[in-house]
Amino acid sequence: MEQKKLSLYITAYLALFVPTPGRLVYGITLLLELNILLLGGILVDFLVKKFKFTEIRTYIVMTFLIFFTVIYRQIFAIAYSEVALTLGFLFYFPPVSLLLIDNILKSSETDFGLRIKKSLLNSLFFSFFGLILFLFRDIVCYGTFTFYGSKHQIFEKVLFNSDKIGLFSFFGTVPGVLCLIGVLFYLDVFFRNKMRIIKNSGEAE
Repeated sequence: MEQKKLSLYITAYLALFVPTPGRLVYGITLLLELNILLLGGILVDFLVKKFKFTEIRTYIVMTFLIFFTVIYRQIFAIAYSEVALTLGFLFYFPPVSLLLIDNILKSSETDFGLRIKKSLLNSLFFSFFGLILFLFRDIVCYGTFTFYGSKHQIFEKVLFNSDKIGLFSFFGTVPGVLCLIGVLFYLDVFFRNKMRIIKNSGEAE
């Protein structure tokens, strides 16, 4: 992976995963937002280029990202108010993520289909390891499994007594999260490089 991409992914990992509460339901909410913003942003950027509004391209794309984020947050405020209240301003982290902006505005790919495929693959890799992080912290640090429940509240299944967690409570702290992010980031880069090698070897044949 290129040095620039590494920096973007490290920044995205830190910005999205460190301040967010370590519950699966919150991770799903933000990662779903990130992926929807990515797809919508690429579509808007494609249309802007097609209709030759290139001079105001950045403003149009950023306006869409912020507008959608406001709508997305309002949907959760109505449907799952507990999630919306807990996340608060964290809803606005994905649209200003350098990873998202780079995938939308800095892509050199001209074919719409290939661009969606390439960007979505990167985003799904990022989301997969992010969900592992949130699920791990939810179960190991709190002894629970959380998801979207009824009556605007979070469904929480207590798996075991949180008083018996012991040393695993370390992963509920900021230093613990940073350690987990380091491991997951290494695995993320490792598998991306493996896939790139396999792809290049296949093309060479």
